[in-house]
Amino acid sequence: MKQKILIGPVNKKDIGSIPTLNRAFMSGLSEAYSYTPFNVSRKYGKSKVSALNVINLFYLVKHYFILIIQLISHRPDIFQYAITSNWNFEKSLLFLHTAKFLGVRRVAGHLHGGSFDFFMNNLKAKRKKRALKLLNSIDVVIVASEYWKTYLKEINVTTLIEVVNNPIDTQYVSEISKIKKNQRNNTFLFVGSLGKRKGFYDILEVLKSIDKSFVLKAVGSEDRKNDLNKIYSIIKEEKLSSQTQIIVSEKMNLEDKVNYFTKSAVFLFPSHNENFPLVIIEAACAGLPIISTRVGAVPEFFEHMKNIFFVEPGNLLEIKEAIEFMISNPDERTRLGIEARKTYDELLSEEIIMNQLNKVYKKLLS
Repeated sequence: MKQKILIGPVNKKDIGSIPTLNRAFMSGLSEAYSYTPFNVSRKYGKSKVSALNVINLFYLVKHYFILIIQLISHRPDIFQYAITSNWNFEKSLLFLHTAKFLGVRRVAGHLHGGSFDFFMNNLKAKRKKRALKLLNSIDVVIVASEYWKTYLKEINVTTLIEVVNNPIDTQYVSEISKIKKNQRNNTFLFVGSLGKRKGFYDILEVLKSIDKSFVLKAVGSEDRKNDLNKIYSIIKEEKLSSQTQIIVSEKMNLEDKVNYFTKSAVFLFPSHNENFPLVIIEAACAGLPIISTRVGAVPEFFEHMKNIFFVEPGNLLEIKEAIEFMISNPDERTRLGIEARKTYDELLSEEIIMNQLNKVYKKLLS
């Protein structure tokens, strides 16, 4: 009989990186374990999920009762739930400790959020002390990289910490593998939240002074309220419409994603903070040359000019030089894309990551 795992959060459309990750875990280890998804779909307040407000309190109560029902009815052996920042931090730990209180054998907090270190470092002493106590009383904290494992140890997290790198959608990998030769065009691709955090305003600033042959396709939804209005205003005022195509989308369908990643020339992602962005792994899987910042776990797998072109967050000159290098050096573009794919195959493939998570489960249940 398969051991049972309740995993969350997920939502019906798998919008967001955390639900996408959890679906990938469920798919990759479905033969070994019996998974039940903890669904936290919501209709309102999607742009302010990290804020403490009436809508989020309503969903907290709603999802908390759904969780209790699932814990009682399914009796899982493991409850795995994402730990994030801001007010969601305490919410995450409330869910994990409720599962422990209701008799779940093991609870696993899966750490997410590129700004978690900034969040923890700026907590007031009393809240930080309580936060560490709560973290240390769950069975394991799963992190996406050695960077986060080291950081947690430095702030005195003493519970078990295990590294499991982020997986990507197996259907995407399968479709990418069917394409024998990519038909690259001259378009640069950005995929992510459209706003300051992911470096999109930096890209727009660089666009003002770059050769008009540069064309950007940006796919995503606004990061904060009114970001899209600001972005459209900049594009209009600076006459960038011929160079910039904005595709507003909370979640790309599989066909579009494969099309974007296999036909674009370069993936451009000058984000200011990350955990381990799935889009970088997706770009590497597609053999797409990458311009990115040294954020989160990315430097653990990628090396400047070996398999990626690194720039510093917010450094407009470096971003401009990276774009111009990629435009002027097609052979180097091709080489960087090949090396990125090799990195995916050797270090970030589904088999490797599922083995990592399976070892964590076995350690918890032994």
